[in-house]
Amino acid sequence: MSKYERKRKRSRRENIGFYAALSVCLIAVCMAVYSTYNTVVNPTGGKLTTTPTQAQQVNKPVTGVRETFPEITTEEPAEEPATENIVTTVPTIVAEKETQSTEETTKSNNPALQTMLAADLHLRQPLEKALIIRQYSQESVYFKNLNVWKPHLGVDYAGQLGDKVSAMTGGEVTKVTDDKLFGKTVEVSINNAVCVYSGLGSVSVKQGGRLNPGDEIGTVGSVPFEASDEPHIHIAVKINGTYADPLNFIGNDE
Repeated sequence: MSKYERKRKRSRRENIGFYAALSVCLIAVCMAVYSTYNTVVNPTGGKLTTTPTQAQQVNKPVTGVRETFPEITTEEPAEEPATENIVTTVPTIVAEKETQSTEETTKSNNPALQTMLAADLHLRQPLEKALIIRQYSQESVYFKNLNVWKPHLGVDYAGQLGDKVSAMTGGEVTKVTDDKLFGKTVEVSINNAVCVYSGLGSVSVKQGGRLNPGDEIGTVGSVPFEASDEPHIHIAVKINGTYADPLNFIGNDE
């Protein structure tokens, strides 16, 4: 056998040994992989079994459960209590309370109104013809003769000199004076009210006398501090010492 043939046979043997070793390695790797997979899937080493699906468990018959249905009745529902009166009455009560509250607030914020309500006084016109030339005002007004601004706490009735001045209410003559600003003045008191007649030309009553409504007090003259005006009398009313608008008490008994 030549040297070349020997070399060729040796190379063939080497290749067979290499492939045999490679096969053994592949077999070992496959066994190792299978062993690892079997350990992960079935760690207890028992026989693998399939688990019934959820659908199979649901389809099993259920025991121990009793079905109940609501009882059907034919009774008519009870009538609900009527609420119409409640709904309509409550706003009315609230409105009445709000109205009363508003009236009380108005009274407390209006001293003149409180003064008027403090007396049960009924007056008549002092002259046959009621011609008013200046009304009651708590705001300041201009007086030409005095060249001043001040409140006018009375009502001026124009008339002809000598016209009869009548008592606006009955009562007692409590004062007769001749004032520098108001001229001849008569005061007539009844209960907590005082009626003042100023600017008289003549006086027909005396202090301490009693009067009835319509009795003559005197005649029309002039008021000194209002001398620039036409002949007139100045009428004032005081309730518990506080001036009030005489017109609030005139004709309130009709």
